[in-house]
Amino acid sequence: MSLFTGATDFLNSFLSWMSTSLRQTTASYSDLQTADSPNVLVNHDGSLLSLIRVDGVKSLIGREEFDQIQLGFQQTLQTTMSQAGHTIQVYFNYNKDEVKGEITDILSTAQATAERLSLRLEDLFAERIRHLSRYCAHEETYIVLCTGLKSLTGEQLKRANKEKQQVIKDKKVPPFRTTQNILAAVPDLRETHDSFVRSVVNDFQQYGLIVALLEVHDAVHAIRRSVDSDFTAPDWKPVLPGDKITIKDLKSATGEISDVLWPSLAKQIIPRDAENIDLRTVRIGDLDYTTVFIDLFPKEIQTFVRLFSRTLQTQIPWRISFSIESDGLGYSQVRSTMASVLSVTSAQNRLITDSLKLLQYINLNTDDAVVRLRVAASTWAPTGDERLLRARASMLTKAIQGWGSCDTSEISGDAFEGAVSTMLAVSQNNVANPSIAPLSDVLYMLPLFRPASPWQHGAILFRSPDGKPWPYHPGSSQQTTWIDLFYARPGSGKSVLSNAINLAVCLSPGIMRLPRISIIDIGPSSSGLITLLKDALPLNQKHLVAHHRLRMRAEYAINPFDTQLGCRYPAPPERSFLVNFLSLLVTPIGSDKAYDGVSDMAGLVIDELYKAFADDGKPNVYALGMSEVTDGILEEIGFVRDAQTTWWEVTDALFNAGFPHEAALAQRFAMPVLADVAAICRIPAIQDLYGKISTPTNEDLIHAFARMISSAVREYPIIAQTTRFDLGEAKVVALDLDEVARSGGDAANRQTAVMYMLARYVMARHYFLIEDNVADMPEAYRSYHQARIAEIREDPKRIVLDEFHRTSKAQAVRDQVVQDMREGRKWKVQIALLSQSLEDFDEVMVEFATSIFIMEAGPEQAVQKTAKVFGLTNTARQALKSRVHGPGEGGATFLAQFATKGGMNTQLLTSTLGPIELWALNTSAEDVNIRNALYQKIGPRQARKLLAQQFPGGSATKTLEDMYADFKEDAGFLDDTGKDSVVKKLIDDLLKQFYSAEGNKQT
Repeated sequence: MSLFTGATDFLNSFLSWMSTSLRQTTASYSDLQTADSPNVLVNHDGSLLSLIRVDGVKSLIGREEFDQIQLGFQQTLQTTMSQAGHTIQVYFNYNKDEVKGEITDILSTAQATAERLSLRLEDLFAERIRHLSRYCAHEETYIVLCTGLKSLTGEQLKRANKEKQQVIKDKKVPPFRTTQNILAAVPDLRETHDSFVRSVVNDFQQYGLIVALLEVHDAVHAIRRSVDSDFTAPDWKPVLPGDKITIKDLKSATGEISDVLWPSLAKQIIPRDAENIDLRTVRIGDLDYTTVFIDLFPKEIQTFVRLFSRTLQTQIPWRISFSIESDGLGYSQVRSTMASVLSVTSAQNRLITDSLKLLQYINLNTDDAVVRLRVAASTWAPTGDERLLRARASMLTKAIQGWGSCDTSEISGDAFEGAVSTMLAVSQNNVANPSIAPLSDVLYMLPLFRPASPWQHGAILFRSPDGKPWPYHPGSSQQTTWIDLFYARPGSGKSVLSNAINLAVCLSPGIMRLPRISIIDIGPSSSGLITLLKDALPLNQKHLVAHHRLRMRAEYAINPFDTQLGCRYPAPPERSFLVNFLSLLVTPIGSDKAYDGVSDMAGLVIDELYKAFADDGKPNVYALGMSEVTDGILEEIGFVRDAQTTWWEVTDALFNAGFPHEAALAQRFAMPVLADVAAICRIPAIQDLYGKISTPTNEDLIHAFARMISSAVREYPIIAQTTRFDLGEAKVVALDLDEVARSGGDAANRQTAVMYMLARYVMARHYFLIEDNVADMPEAYRSYHQARIAEIREDPKRIVLDEFHRTSKAQAVRDQVVQDMREGRKWKVQIALLSQSLEDFDEVMVEFATSIFIMEAGPEQAVQKTAKVFGLTNTARQALKSRVHGPGEGGATFLAQFATKGGMNTQLLTSTLGPIELWALNTSAEDVNIRNALYQKIGPRQARKLLAQQFPGGSATKTLEDMYADFKEDAGFLDDTGKDSVVKKLIDDLLKQFYSAEGNKQT
């Protein structure tokens, strides 16, 4: 019986070997056998291979950068590729049909956040995916490093085979006919291969590439996608050694080892059979493929960018595989011998001999290895559409032929084997004709220099100008601090981009609540973002976002001396702000800084001020009728008051009764106000220390201090009264300071500084609290603040200051911004400054910046300064000068520089927003007026949809200009009244179209 079983096993093994050798099944075209370690796969012959995903480069690449990086690559690979036994496959794939899936995946975390926060933004995400797909394509680049048996000496190979056979014999290991051969690897190759891979990954990263060594499951997934992407789910995973095995049902078991071991890897990566339609065409799944082979090495070596540019115009899907084998001259010995024999009669062969001698000279006398190169490229079309396939093949062929005068062919004898040659790592046998060339020439042609983002996902998606998706995640752990600078001349799209990034912060992955964003605006630039968010939130959360236009009226009063709930004294960050704020108020108009000693005196004044109004001082006494809400709740809880009852007692009672919001309202009346400062500065404790100090105007310091405080009380009524302006629980807040922060003379500059400081304080004062502050708070309030501070600390926080040039004369504001920049990381606070010129930012602000967005190049002088300040290369400077000119049809192209943990990343990027998002975030005055009018009439969502349909460019400016011209021609003039009537007519026309369309739907 055992004799019969042995004969059967031998016959089955022989037939299996014959089937593979004769390529009778699609699986037989694969060389892959199993996995050997977390990052290493094994081929049938025992050779080892690893996959490296190449995302691209971190900087703009010009001739200088290209030559430098290429020389580095050459030095890395020189020694290895001079020795036999090493193969490198470089694989590049371009496919517009798959970009929707990629964009969806990039935005998936943002969509998940929107769902988690109950933000109804489905229309916006759908539009992003649809609109960006028009401009982008899916790209992927991989490097496969293979260490083969030829890297071993004959003695090593003989010993390795003998040891393996001995193990099989001793352990009685059965043959692995239909399962993975877990003994396939040659152990002697491991150290050499690991060293090869480690060297390539480390050196490529050092030269500015973003690369990742793939884990074997991810590697096999990538391989299978290159074979049959339509039949590979995003979450599909192969079954490899070490994975859980699903044992077959005993009734269907065959008694083979395959019943209990991991299934064939080849069958996992080639899930469907292929059918050769003709000598040029193979059908794999639902697609027909044709392959183009480079038969003759290019006469003129050109970079891959040239080939990519040619194919980009055609928009065809395609992939290309470069197979580079080491020790190229080892394969040329036969050719060299034949050429020597035939050179007597053939001038052509004498040329062959001369070329081989040149390669031998290069190999022996230079640092350049000689390698063997095979190149094949494939394109495809839906099953049965032969005309489209032939057209795409023709365009691909012409593009390759124009890439340095390459000679190409389409027929290899086996169309499927040709297609396999362009698949990722499936086979080491590329059937293209080999060429022998210096390694430096081969590296020159490889697709390794595409722009790369350090972020795999992001709530905002940029693109390269030629269409590669480029995700960005503001506030991520990729950066140590988050300080953004935007600058460009007006109309360049910086406010729209800032709004888009603010929206991205609201959609940050993993957050459980809306982030805290404070926008200090000049004009209505951020009103569109606030309306978008308010419309998207459910009814019970709409109060979490707010936009206010601050006015110099009593109803907008904000008392800068307010403290945290229950706290009789300010927290350290609040005290620090008040010192700066008082110093600003007592700085003489037109002067850059306050008198000497003012800062120290302000600190003492603040301490004495709060001491005076605390419980053991002279606290404010409760008065009925100051707050109807408070009075009603006190009556409801049965609070007993008398003539000596203080507002602090009322606050404590309301809080203890479970009314924290009403307690906060009551506390406002317990706080000191600005007028109290003028009185408190005259108490003996302050007089003793500062009473004898004189100012440069011969006025004593205390008198000057009190005089200027009194002046501030008169000039700025909104900071001199009990707080009436209530942001409530709003987390995303925009304050428009246009009315209260005018530019002009010294007095206007002072008012601007005061209002910026006040706005920053009222919106962001909670951002800088830490758990340690709780110990200084009244005991009854500690648990409340502990939970609140923990939540605030966890939330992303962002402070945005638009039109930052308005603060050019407000040193106190700038000092506060620099302090926020220095300390923001500890509190997880992002800072964003927007202005019109690089000159508007202090040198230290530029030094601290970690994300720079240059939206418009400006004149040559501005370009030169930008290049010097940010250390731009000549390539980046030229790109800024020639490519960055504000918004266009396909979006706004800008130069961006990001300081990340992986180094500096400088890119030319394009922000391409869809019509709905553009209309939502538009900041131009006329467009905002039209948008707001329609919002009131038909609601935000319908209004954006209508505007996007009528004006897909995101603006009605061009239509209005034409209407203005017609009006002027008819009326003979065009004044503001005429413009208003034109805008009203356009709005009326839009409403008529909307109601007409709605009426047609109902009928």
